[in-house]
Amino acid sequence: MNKIWRVALYEYRRNVFKKSFLFTLLSIPLMVAFSVGLGFVLTSLENNDLPVGYIDQAHVMDEAIPAPVSGQSEPVIFISFQSENEARASLEAQEIQAYYVLPSDYLETRRIELVYAKKPGENAVRQWYDFLQINLLSDQPEEIASRTASGTDVTVRSLDGKRTMADSGPTFGNFMPVFISLAFLALILMSSGFLMGAVAEEKENRTMEIVVTSISPLQLIGGKLLGVIAIGLTLLVTWGLIVLAGVLAARQMGIGWFQDLGMDWSVVLATAAIAVPSYVLVSALMITIGTMVTSTQEGQSFSSIFIIFHMIPLYVGVAFLKNPANSLAVTLSLLPFTSLMTIAMRNLFYSVPAWQVAVSVCVQTLGALGAIWLASRAFRLGMLRYGQRLRWRRLFQSRQLGE
Repeated sequence: MNKIWRVALYEYRRNVFKKSFLFTLLSIPLMVAFSVGLGFVLTSLENNDLPVGYIDQAHVMDEAIPAPVSGQSEPVIFISFQSENEARASLEAQEIQAYYVLPSDYLETRRIELVYAKKPGENAVRQWYDFLQINLLSDQPEEIASRTASGTDVTVRSLDGKRTMADSGPTFGNFMPVFISLAFLALILMSSGFLMGAVAEEKENRTMEIVVTSISPLQLIGGKLLGVIAIGLTLLVTWGLIVLAGVLAARQMGIGWFQDLGMDWSVVLATAAIAVPSYVLVSALMITIGTMVTSTQEGQSFSSIFIIFHMIPLYVGVAFLKNPANSLAVTLSLLPFTSLMTIAMRNLFYSVPAWQVAVSVCVQTLGALGAIWLASRAFRLGMLRYGQRLRWRRLFQSRQLGE
């Protein structure tokens, strides 16, 4: 074990203390921050908090009732004008963003005229129709009018009744298993270079002959794999801390989607239990491929294959999300590569049985152990094959003298 830890520490230091690793470390958070920031900018451009005027010739809002404002939107002020000249003058002075005209025959024709110099904000349009609706119901009790104007409340429940989502849709906590799965996919993508080049340096500088005299292939591959996993955990923990800081900042800003951070920890732990051996499995296979090919660049071209395998549930998800317990869903939940994303997606609307999670963890763990053995065998057979590609069938042939 001492040799394994020494190899792992060397591999970790060799890759982490580089400028390129810092770029890898910050690339995902910066990309997410840019996307979220761009979304906020586009949303803010669609909204306009200036007051909105109206001319009520139909006398629908003689005693105007303010409409309830849903979500985190700022209420838009609605100003009544007696004449269109007065409203137009206010619009030209940029005191209001637009004004509505309700003609005297509005109750018969339901025709409304909107006048603006620049298209009004989406928030103003939505709030105007809520404002109009609640005043059309002014002859009803105020609580009935307010309830009607506030819209519908929809609660979505899973078939087994264990998953509930409010009308605002899934919260950040509900999506946590999917986020964990996507984080591990990003981790695989970011770690592919480290994995494919795990033994490349020793082969390129011809120190392999010296290394193999003091350590066994299984010890070397185990140490390399442990070091790369530690690198992956460094990325994952850093990303997690940055995301946590962003979520807490979003809560302070009053963004509704981040207000409910409650999550089903059993589901989160089940997803993590599948993700860890899945990552070890893919890592060991990538090291195997990196050992078999003649160059690191050639090996990195294979990394996209593992990403595609993990993304299969996204392509066929519609087929089993309508019935999360069908045979396709169960099969994909148990197979290597597809189980992580499949179980995360199913857990959004359905409680995946514990036995399926347990079988998936066992399958991933057995696959990871087999992949580690395969990587050590590939290393032993190909460690002195400089410039020669090792064939897959060679790995599974019986041992021969002189291997």
